[in-house]
Amino acid sequence: MPPAGIWIDGLVQSCIYMTMAFGMVLVFSILGILNWTHGQFYMLGAFVVYYAVTAAGVPFPLSLLISGVIVGALGMVVEKLVIERLTGPGYGLLAVTAATMALIFFFEGAAGMAFGLMAKGMATTLPGVLDMGSFSISYQKIAVIIFTLVIMVAMYIVLNRTKVGKAIRATAQQPDAASLYGVNVGWVSLIVMGIGCSLAAMAGGIMGPVQSVDPFMGRIPMIMSLLAIVIGGLGSLTGAIVGGIILGLLNSVIAYKISYFSEVALFLLVIVILLIRPQGLFGAAPK
Repeated sequence: MPPAGIWIDGLVQSCIYMTMAFGMVLVFSILGILNWTHGQFYMLGAFVVYYAVTAAGVPFPLSLLISGVIVGALGMVVEKLVIERLTGPGYGLLAVTAATMALIFFFEGAAGMAFGLMAKGMATTLPGVLDMGSFSISYQKIAVIIFTLVIMVAMYIVLNRTKVGKAIRATAQQPDAASLYGVNVGWVSLIVMGIGCSLAAMAGGIMGPVQSVDPFMGRIPMIMSLLAIVIGGLGSLTGAIVGGIILGLLNSVIAYKISYFSEVALFLLVIVILLIRPQGLFGAAPK
């Protein structure tokens, strides 16, 4: 049995993967696309927090909100100028997929020129550890877990108790019918893109003190969140959460057991799940 510290590290990873996957699935449910630049919004959020804390002296919690607002607004610009245009008449799914993939290199290159290619370390904003007797956990990791719980509860309230949330759910289920009832589908798409990118940005920001910040840090979380979606089921918000938890814990435990072969084991797991249940654990069965 792996020690408690391995499970805690896995839980921290799970928090990031489920937050990222939740945002990706939310965007997919409305726009019908996978936002391949999701990892780069994660990276940009980490840089916003890094400079807000280290250069401007902004308190860490406030810097997270600032990163969510700034990167969320950037995501809305991308949706309006790129995605909306490429999902119109005359374009297919390949066009918007290629465009969002191209934006991966654009944002990474822009970040490299603006912030440099060297990894940057952020000082721990919550020093100290909580001693639990047989194991201990840093306050910074506790903050990641609490942050994720707050975000998930907030998203539940937004999606189920607000007019915006009801419009989002209606658009996800029946966009044509929602439009007939007065829902502005274009605005809903814009808002959802902003929310999804904000979640990615804040996930990157909360991990800033835990890991180094560099222009390429979003690639692994993007891949892992995509695997979480595959495990949970494409289009299922519940599946995104469960898939993120499973993937984070398994990744930590498998890495503890077999080190560098953990990625191979995870991909084999995904293949097995797809062979047994192609729609994922919570995805709808194909008709």
